[in-house]
Amino acid sequence: MKCSPANCVALTLLLTCGAVTAQDFGYEGQHGPEHWGEDYKRCSGKHQSPINIDVVNVVEKQFPTLEFINFDEKPKGIRLTNNGHTVLVKMDFEPGKTPRVRGGPLDARSANTDYQFEQFHFHWGANNTVGSEDLINNQSYPAELHVVMRSLQYKDFASALGQDHGVAVMAFFFRVKGNDNPNYNEFTHLLSSIATKDKSANFVAPLPLEKFLTSDLVNYYTYVGSLTTPPCSEEVVWIDFSNPIDISEDQIERFRHLTANDQHLMNNFRPIQPLNDRTVYQNLLPMTPYGEMPMSSIPFVDAANGVVEVTTSSAAFLHVDSATIAPP
Repeated sequence: MKCSPANCVALTLLLTCGAVTAQDFGYEGQHGPEHWGEDYKRCSGKHQSPINIDVVNVVEKQFPTLEFINFDEKPKGIRLTNNGHTVLVKMDFEPGKTPRVRGGPLDARSANTDYQFEQFHFHWGANNTVGSEDLINNQSYPAELHVVMRSLQYKDFASALGQDHGVAVMAFFFRVKGNDNPNYNEFTHLLSSIATKDKSANFVAPLPLEKFLTSDLVNYYTYVGSLTTPPCSEEVVWIDFSNPIDISEDQIERFRHLTANDQHLMNNFRPIQPLNDRTVYQNLLPMTPYGEMPMSSIPFVDAANGVVEVTTSSAAFLHVDSATIAPP
């Protein structure tokens, strides 16, 4: 299904400019999630996100390799914006260097279709017991990162919305540990510069997209759902990575100091929605040439040479034209 022109415009404003009105939506009161369906009919749909992932009931499936292209490219700039709903992050890349992903569950409708990076943003709670949108066995993480990707079969994000496999969201959970995550040091220190709605700040030392993600990019759950904010467009491919990103208590606390409309910006997560007739899949890892199941892999693509390098915790392999070459 396609979104209506009005809803497409509203979402495009939210994702690209942060320029939405206070009446657009909220997380409590008359503009809270229980009322979203009154203004955005798709928010009452049957295939909505987030959901609870009941690990006992997931279906194991071996997907094609999920390939990450240009995730190691350093952007020209990174801009953070407090748009009143979240911290929205845009990255500016040289032509041809924008991160893309393909394979995995993204191949379900069209093989070898690339999905290009659009933006990433966060959801978090008032304390460490709540914050993530998807749940695992009814347990929440204190925060969740969403990396939004658009299928290059569509010319822009608005035209991809609501299309079957037009948009993908890669979700990463956060876990609070003792030490600061160095990859989030500048990010979390910049949050004080965007303490109020519509404030923005730029990175001094931009990092590649890969630095903000978990190191394990092969263990994941996947299902088809929706955007978790209005207009709640469906047919979104969700990829929830199992192993969380570690950050410190001080780093996550900095999110909770943000404000919007004279209130603390926190608990910006939508309640879970019914699974209904959908299936949640868990990626089943292939056996290595040594007859072992890899513990962790990072399949990054050398875009210039067409080579996929997959690094595991026990061995490294080069995949060239579907041939696997084991290291000496």
